[in-house]
Amino acid sequence: MNLIAWNCQGLGVALTARNLKEECFRKKPHLVFLMETKQKARYVRKLRRRCGFDEEWIVDPVGRSGGLALWWSNVLTVNILFSSVNIIHTSVMSAAFSTPTYITFIYGPTDDGDRMLCWQEVRRISNNIRTSWLCLGDFNDIMSQDEKCGGVPRAWKRIWNFKSFVTHCELEDLGYNGSWFTWCNNRDSPDTIYECIDRALGNLQLREQFPSLQVFNIDPARASDHHLLFIQCQYENYKENRPFRFEAAWASHA
Repeated sequence: MNLIAWNCQGLGVALTARNLKEECFRKKPHLVFLMETKQKARYVRKLRRRCGFDEEWIVDPVGRSGGLALWWSNVLTVNILFSSVNIIHTSVMSAAFSTPTYITFIYGPTDDGDRMLCWQEVRRISNNIRTSWLCLGDFNDIMSQDEKCGGVPRAWKRIWNFKSFVTHCELEDLGYNGSWFTWCNNRDSPDTIYECIDRALGNLQLREQFPSLQVFNIDPARASDHHLLFIQCQYENYKENRPFRFEAAWASHA
């Protein structure tokens, strides 16, 4: 199973929509999670069809901010168990391949109080999970000072709160391949700030079910301040078998 998670910061931007479509056709994900769509359902639905997905769950933005979209192909059966402006919690099944039993998609609020309420809701969800669980998105939080470069250091209390939330839910960071940071404010030095706030988390059961799972951190041509996360639950590094070709220059050597 392949997934994409991206804080696209507005699907109405032509470059963003084009890059998203290209990544979908290149990576062929079975499921896509988008944050900060900033568009009503009608527009998001139209783009979903252009990207080749069959089903959807859309959370409209509040005013000009926010908005979530979950798209998936009909090879999956996705049940929405809980939905809000920051969380979409689902159970997933497929007759074609193995999937995590539960996937929770998160767009962490920027306000400290709202973010703590969001973590409380995910903690409540975790109390009922006994099988494989994947949790991914833009958490708007970091787990150590090493995950931020530039600007004012993150308050230790905020880091501790996030790490406590992850520990309570019995999750662990799944890491990723690519750039160390997933977000940049795109300002000129010395005001440039980098952070690792987009991530995928999984429980022990997920690790046991998908030991080869890989997460890739991809920068889609600066269409957004955030990088795109591409998750392959069953990753296989295929090597291309090249045909043998005789070089004419070899004939000049004994």
